[in-house]
Amino acid sequence: MSEIASAVQLPKGLDQAFAAVAGELGQASASWIFVRAVAGCQGDEGVASLAERAGAEFPVLDRIAHDWLEGAREPSTDPAPVLQALGKVTRVVVVGLEANWLDALVAKLDRSVKLAMVAHSAFTVDWERVFANYEGRIERVDLDTFQQWAGAKSALLTFAYGRQGTRTVVPPLWLRACGADVRSQFRALVAWNALATPLSLYPRYLVELEAEAFTHFVP
Repeated sequence: MSEIASAVQLPKGLDQAFAAVAGELGQASASWIFVRAVAGCQGDEGVASLAERAGAEFPVLDRIAHDWLEGAREPSTDPAPVLQALGKVTRVVVVGLEANWLDALVAKLDRSVKLAMVAHSAFTVDWERVFANYEGRIERVDLDTFQQWAGAKSALLTFAYGRQGTRTVVPPLWLRACGADVRSQFRALVAWNALATPLSLYPRYLVELEAEAFTHFVP
């Protein structure tokens, strides 16, 4: 497969383009866009080349490309298990961004539940454009202000990227936001898994921790 992948020509600047899209949509959401686009133009050989060329830099892209080659065609974005995990909360603070998953949640979440997102990322992001996509449904907060949303009916939600045994990986922002003093201030700490299979490469742009750190890990 490596020899076939090496023979496929992909556009220059692919790495930079992926980083830009991942910043505003999330790594998994961007990966599905790129994998589908490449598959549509150059088939599975193109997807293999994409993984070989950009996978080491973007392990989520690598994982989704390999899932595609193994037959996966759609991510699982059903928000029902997340809604169950959130229960009767009235406020949700999102830490990290995955547009495919967040869009699905916003569409089903009762409008009486207030939503906020911490505007911070390892990638360059036009946050005004990101929040404009949600037409006022999601409020912007930062690391200095999100704790104002804490309470007995509040939840913190982030996105996980695979699980292997007791370990998972999440955005580094989660560790900055969810310290010991914060954990007790929120009713639920929810991780929504965006990958069907665990990463096989070093989790660049992510950090590893125990899945038990969350009150709910949604597979």
